[in-house]
Amino acid sequence: MMPKVLSLILFLFVATGPVKGNQVILSADLWCPYTCEPSADDKGILVDAIDSILQQSGHQLDYQLVNWARAIKMTRSGKYDGIVGAYISDAPDFVFHTEPIQISKMCFFVKKDDPWKYFGKDTLKDRKISVVNAYSYGEYFDDYIVKNHNQGDKSIVQISGMDITKTRVEQLKSDQIDTVLEDWRVFPYNVATYKKNSDSQWKAEFKSAGCLPGEGLFIALSPNRDTSKDYAEIINQGLKQLADSGKLNEIISRYE
Repeated sequence: MMPKVLSLILFLFVATGPVKGNQVILSADLWCPYTCEPSADDKGILVDAIDSILQQSGHQLDYQLVNWARAIKMTRSGKYDGIVGAYISDAPDFVFHTEPIQISKMCFFVKKDDPWKYFGKDTLKDRKISVVNAYSYGEYFDDYIVKNHNQGDKSIVQISGMDITKTRVEQLKSDQIDTVLEDWRVFPYNVATYKKNSDSQWKAEFKSAGCLPGEGLFIALSPNRDTSKDYAEIINQGLKQLADSGKLNEIISRYE
């Protein structure tokens, strides 16, 4: 018979040790090149990174694509383990790892012949700015969105759905909006993809007219899952190994 002391030690190790061999369910919306199609060979910078980290720790990633508002809601309830590509301000009650996987910078994109430049909130007057429902754009700008959404001239136009870029391009074509607020990688990447796959003959080009301060991109873990703190620590250790080995840069280079 196993001695009682040894039995107790083994019990405590199993009870308090890191989770092993689980299927980790993470959700995101379509935000390529960070989070792309689950069926694609290249699933996105953040998805490829977390997949590598989880595999190294003996876990399997189940990556699901849903709209962002639903992803946050279902993860908060505990249905999903986490969301991919979150700012801390997206869900401050969630569990986060220490260092971001990447830095996102939200920029104001306009038509190439538009002379407007962003130099602070005072320069946003009379602009019709497209933002995505339930996205956080950082604490600095989230307050502006709340105050100006649906305020007469509709200086903030919120959209939702899975094909965000197509919607925005069509809105720009019809002058429903004149400004798109989006990550510095995401909008150019998706416009190029849209033009490549579209039958449209529209040849308009875009440029950045200024950017907001950068924000870290995280895997935000459910506040209602007992495994979240363990997964956060796994990501902490795995992300350092990924960066030190050069593999993180290899992943990023596939999307450039």
